[in-house]
Amino acid sequence: MQWYILLAHPNPASFNHAVCREFVKGLETAGAANDVNDLYTSGFNPLMAGDDFNQFIEGEKLPPDVLSEQARVEKADGLAMIYPVWWNEAPAILKGWIDRVLSKGWAYDVTPDGRFVTLLRLKRVIIFNTADNPAELLEKTGLNNAARLTKDAGTFGFCGVKTVEHHILGNVGSDEAGRLAFLEKALEIGRTG
Repeated sequence: MQWYILLAHPNPASFNHAVCREFVKGLETAGAANDVNDLYTSGFNPLMAGDDFNQFIEGEKLPPDVLSEQARVEKADGLAMIYPVWWNEAPAILKGWIDRVLSKGWAYDVTPDGRFVTLLRLKRVIIFNTADNPAELLEKTGLNNAARLTKDAGTFGFCGVKTVEHHILGNVGSDEAGRLAFLEKALEIGRTG
């Protein structure tokens, strides 16, 4: 299986980078190919502007950077997203990637009679999130469920992906045992290829 991995944390020494390394190590153990895009290092522009709106004009082309990202996704069977939760959302750079890359006419479409059509042909999406808030608080307040609903169903389910796994680690800054277990989980999930 071929994986495209989006990493969205600006600090190369972050726990999110460690999660990415373990996931990739697991994929390599399973013999699965992978393509990692550290969005901060690659300098992906998250701002929708100008030609991004060509998706709504028939026959117009999207910007080259969006077409390049779409080509990387098209080569993949699975997409992994690794990012911290900031203010109950993904970092702006990843949100911008979703806004720009999962475009109308490519990830989904709408027929003239108003029916939605799913176009994204990924077999599997895996999301790894980290949060400083205690896991119990995130569950009790419904914030974890909200994250799963918006990304799993509202983004990828909407575009046709049937299998979405969402793993969330709370207390990332203070729970050493939790961090070690989460790294092991990333490695094991990677080993499933």
